Amino acid sequence: MYSSLLKSLPFPPRVPLMSGPTPLQKSRLSWGEDALYWKRDDLTLYGLGGNKLRKLEFLMAEALNQKADLIITSGAPQSNHARLTAVVSAMLKLPSVLVIPGTLPTEWGGNLILDRLAGAEIIACGEEPLEQAVKRISSEKRSKGYYPYTIPLGGSNTLGSLGYFLAFFELLTQAEEQGWTPNLLVCSVGSAGTLAGLVAANALLPQPLRLLGVNVVQSSDQLHRQVEQLATEVLELLHIPRSLPPFEITTDFIGSGYGSATPESSKVIIECFRTDGILFDPVYTSKGVAAVKHLMQHKNREFPESIVFWHTGGGPAIFDQHYYTELLGHA
Repeated sequence: MYSSLLKSLPFPPRVPLMSGPTPLQKSRLSWGEDALYWKRDDLTLYGLGGNKLRKLEFLMAEALNQKADLIITSGAPQSNHARLTAVVSAMLKLPSVLVIPGTLPTEWGGNLILDRLAGAEIIACGEEPLEQAVKRISSEKRSKGYYPYTIPLGGSNTLGSLGYFLAFFELLTQAEEQGWTPNLLVCSVGSAGTLAGLVAANALLPQPLRLLGVNVVQSSDQLHRQVEQLATEVLELLHIPRSLPPFEITTDFIGSGYGSATPESSKVIIECFRTDGILFDPVYTSKGVAAVKHLMQHKNREFPESIVFWHTGGGPAIFDQHYYTELLGHA
């Protein structure tokens, strides 16, 4: 239904990293009368999966077109984006540098182990702001003869957001083939690129879906502006003269901040794993699922809905000792 539309749009080149649509799976959980579905981007093909492969298709294509010989990006120590950037860089025979805050760990766990297995150079920047550290390291590498390509935090720029513009129509096609229509689409939001791509795509529908972002990292006003800016830039890049549909971002499930689990997020990890066999990460997607659970149990709509939670991956983080020790306390 949407293939002719997408073929008519001027997408930039991309490196094929997706093997096809990721599964769209109905949940066995009974949190209310609404139907709940998981969009399983944790099951993408490479590097133990995750949504960042959709962004890296476009970002890595630009890096190759620019003849880059080094990839630099940044993130928290358990960054899923950093992991997949390291893996894809290795697959493309490009060295990678991952810049993380603080100091290097004395014990390696979770995503950091996979970063090292992928051959990434991991640089801790102490108290220096990540963006500033990336610029400094990029300049240092350039002075040594490299031609680096820098990917922003989370892969969340206009180019990266195109991955979720396409993913939106993948989801709609799958739901149509299964014989149902989504009412509400929910995802966790950190660096804004995933939600921005979905918002931009939603602008093309005659009757847009309800979109809810679950903020896991920062002030809602700032994040809302970031999503609006990126979504607008996506539509401009694709020469689509549309205004953005409304979307919501909730801050009710952040807890003490980014990188920290909440009792609710820990409980839904266990509940979902025992019921659906799906693993969510301790600080990102699990907070989004906690929001979905609360929404379904305290709904203010009289009719049943079909709700989709976009599982963006992140399972390896659970194997960091800090997280699994806390999680086991709830098991």
